[in-house]
Amino acid sequence: MKKKILLMPLIFLLGLFIIGAAAGFSAAATIGNITSIYGAMSNPIVGYGLVTGLDGTGDQWGVNVTQQSIVTMLSKLGINTNEASLYEIRDTAAVMVTAELPPFAVPGERINVTVSSIGNAQSLQGGVLLMTPLKGPNGMVYALAQGSVSTGGSVASENVMPLPGYVPVSQNFQTSGIIDNGGIVEKGISIGLNTFSVVRLILKNPNFTDSSRIAAAINAKIGKGTAKPMNSTSISVAVPSSYKDNVAQFMSVINAIDVKTHSKAIIVINERSGTVVMGGNIKINPVAISNRNITLKINKKRVPNAFYLKKGLTVTELVKALNAVGASTSSIISILESIKAAGALSAEIKII
Repeated sequence: MKKKILLMPLIFLLGLFIIGAAAGFSAAATIGNITSIYGAMSNPIVGYGLVTGLDGTGDQWGVNVTQQSIVTMLSKLGINTNEASLYEIRDTAAVMVTAELPPFAVPGERINVTVSSIGNAQSLQGGVLLMTPLKGPNGMVYALAQGSVSTGGSVASENVMPLPGYVPVSQNFQTSGIIDNGGIVEKGISIGLNTFSVVRLILKNPNFTDSSRIAAAINAKIGKGTAKPMNSTSISVAVPSSYKDNVAQFMSVINAIDVKTHSKAIIVINERSGTVVMGGNIKINPVAISNRNITLKINKKRVPNAFYLKKGLTVTELVKALNAVGASTSSIISILESIKAAGALSAEIKII
């Protein structure tokens, strides 16, 4: 009789499984969405600052850098004090401020900033970041940050006296937050786009198929010989003479071109959280598997710790079958890795 896997009603696995894009399929996208211009990249900037106005949830005594920073800040404002006088202050926290300076940023442009505690503050919710210069790796100031911090969460509280051992319940992390449009660009980074005679496009998800398809689509739109795939990552695009000194307009035309993209079969496994992100139509070649946690019934006979995968089975169907017979998250991750090692799975497995 034909062997088959006995499937039970689907029980959602404790480790989250998200069914993503199918393996090796084509989808339409614009060139602007899947490429970027070589040299036109975002740049990280960072600074040190103080968040004030906290309701007793700031740095406690012992974080000397906070007291030192307050003394330095007040001295610049003409107020003389010392660290000893700041012993009872609990409404201020020392923080690191980070942001991304976007490509082609210009002075006056607003950017989002992230604020994170570096001391022992309990929460930054409701605090205000004082003016903080944000610098690049070269030490130059590229932006200034200031504004109200939002952590996106709250600490649960009740209007009753807490019992001994009571611990407030918090939602999300309270020691980091964001300031929407809290940064103002002071100095941009120019790459002189209009001086380019050749623009190099960089694929966000490199592969030779997409590189060739993008070049072909550009040549069909602009003219033969305009674009040339250099490798799986980049495409060289010659700027026509009609767009000389106006490369930005040329790029707007290029970015709007539709192209069919090739999606690579990838299974992403997060072993810390038990999360697996996979393509729903990834095929598995016939293979026999043995696992100590699995018992499968084949043709009314119980075969302990082993099962057989039929031809054409997809990863989605495999997960449902393993889920139905009670496999743990760790067992499923181990089985997927073993199938890949046996050469029965063509998808790339990426462990994070």
